[in-house]
Amino acid sequence: MASQSLIPRSPLVQWVLLHLFPGLQQWPVSQWRQILDKARQVEFDRLEQFVTLVVVILLAWQIRPTVSLETDDFLAYLIQYAYVLPILALALMPFFVRRIRRGLCQVAREQAQSEKQAGEQDPSLTLH
Repeated sequence: MASQSLIPRSPLVQWVLLHLFPGLQQWPVSQWRQILDKARQVEFDRLEQFVTLVVVILLAWQIRPTVSLETDDFLAYLIQYAYVLPILALALMPFFVRRIRRGLCQVAREQAQSEKQAGEQDPSLTLH
């Protein structure tokens, strides 16, 4: 069963997506899910890979075993992960948004090229 997208039904989701990805305005809302799926397939560039690696290393370094013996080590690690995960998300979110924006630009270029090639191949579309 195909998953239903909230994009066409939710004005709030549409508003957030338009503010994060202004390039979506060139497509109808019903196509946003497919366009975003294509945009997510873009590889991370070197900067995004480097920053992701550095952030993960720094946050992993911050997770240390507790010195006190009052709590179980496993519980202490779980609590530390609960604190670190939102920081990780906030630190890496701009780079994920950047990657998807690059993907949207690439999808737009590919569609423009395919439309241009289709226009060149179809002689009925040319003006006489």
